[in-house]
Amino acid sequence: MTMEHDFFGILGSDDAGEVYWSETAELGDQDIEIDLSSPDEDSVTSEALDIAAAMINNIEDLDSAARESLVAELTTKATPTSTYIDQHVEEMDPEALADAIIWDSGDQQIDFLRSLRLQRVGFHPHHTGGDEHFALLEYSISPDDTDSLLIVAIDINGDTVQISIEN
Repeated sequence: MTMEHDFFGILGSDDAGEVYWSETAELGDQDIEIDLSSPDEDSVTSEALDIAAAMINNIEDLDSAARESLVAELTTKATPTSTYIDQHVEEMDPEALADAIIWDSGDQQIDFLRSLRLQRVGFHPHHTGGDEHFALLEYSISPDDTDSLLIVAIDINGDTVQISIEN
């Protein structure tokens, strides 16, 4: 069975019932991979698809809100955000780190967060509960120098539900 949406087009397949869509979007001067997937077409509503489409159309706002969540984590010690920063400041080649940090305000942590590159946004329209990850935003300080990602999970309302590190 398949479903059709104004933004995403035809989704689903006759075989497994899975839903998948992908595209590349621009954010500033970089390309971002955006995908939408669900293991079960029956658990995806048109409202969830509408919300995902609206978030994609406002990717800059989504990115800004996620970055604000990262900044908010700096007020507490031993958070995923501070761990990610500390890990890369200690382990990355100093020259590669200097090339990756494109801001210079004098506040190393803020400059680091502002320099993160959004690599991918993955939408999961079958996760519509208040504490579920509707979308995952994957950030890297230097995709060529590290495989480690800082992941911001947001719910269907755009609120951050979790921040984690993926190595």
